[in-house]
Amino acid sequence: MTRRRHTLPSAIRTAASIAVVLTAVVIASPASAQNPDWRVVENPYQEDIEYTIGATHTPRVEVENVRWHSFTIESPDPDLLRERETVDISVALEFENRGTKSAKILLILLLEDADGNPLDRIEAKQFKLASGRLKERNETANLPSEVIRSTRRVYAFFEILH
Repeated sequence: MTRRRHTLPSAIRTAASIAVVLTAVVIASPASAQNPDWRVVENPYQEDIEYTIGATHTPRVEVENVRWHSFTIESPDPDLLRERETVDISVALEFENRGTKSAKILLILLLEDADGNPLDRIEAKQFKLASGRLKERNETANLPSEVIRSTRRVYAFFEILH
């Protein structure tokens, strides 16, 4: 008795081979490939953002290999603040340097009312971020109670200095 060998037509074998190669390429793609959740933007990055004091905002932008993960402006409860009181606020920042050199960062947050009218500004002290580092940084500032209650937008300015 002779055995019959079952063979697939050549077009099907070719298609199956291509499918296997494509699957391997997709699986083998490096994890560091461009993540669609991050926007690569020009230096400096500038954007107008809807924002209320106390909320955490995640810009998820990358400027010259430095990623800006988040910021939060924290203050005492606005309902407990007295009129014309100036209070200490805290600004929590998180950046990651994915480059091969340290980066010097400038960050300015312009606080605005709901119509985009300027209220006040927070300028973080310039700082260096070593390559390959994730850094959480806390800044402090003083803001009038009226600014804390009225802030509904932030114009963010983030620059890598050379």
